[in-house]
Amino acid sequence: MYYRLSSTVLLAGLILAPSASAKDKKSKASNPKDEIEVVGHIPLTGGPVKRFVSTQHYSSYYLYAEHENGGNLTLIDITKTSEPLVLAEVASAPNGASNLTVVAGTAALVSSESTASSTSQSPQTIRIMDLSDAQNPKVAREFTGVTAISRDDPRGLIFVANADGIWILKKHFAEDPEMQKAYEDYVIYGSSMYGPRR
Repeated sequence: MYYRLSSTVLLAGLILAPSASAKDKKSKASNPKDEIEVVGHIPLTGGPVKRFVSTQHYSSYYLYAEHENGGNLTLIDITKTSEPLVLAEVASAPNGASNLTVVAGTAALVSSESTASSTSQSPQTIRIMDLSDAQNPKVAREFTGVTAISRDDPRGLIFVANADGIWILKKHFAEDPEMQKAYEDYVIYGSSMYGPRR
């Protein structure tokens, strides 16, 4: 009885565990690389964006887009980065200018100042470069006429604004094949080395 049970467990282990050669082929075939990719986009109508301010309240994340030349202030829910949602468009202050001072979730402190003191930078071109092959670098994506750029480092997000709207980019680090192999070995073999816990 013990012999049958052991051979059954051994057979099940052989069926469930991938062969070493299959894993080696898979890791050699795939060339993991770091990426920055577009995960969300939303068109805007309030004029060029000059600045972003991001904030969080509990599990919700918000992005404020401050428009140039005393334009509107746009509040966007970016909790789901692939589905950004405009929550509010706030008109500029009566004197034609508004500046974001402090934000806290869906509350904002906005100051007014004259349009003369508002500075705008020249639009720039932002490129996502793929340098995984150092001898042959490539431009993976290009954004022209960029008027504002900002980062949310804890979530690995980058916000870019141009005439086409607001783009939400996300940084992805490639998995380390050695770490992945060590994890798979632990899951397949390590957790059963000492038998079931009692």
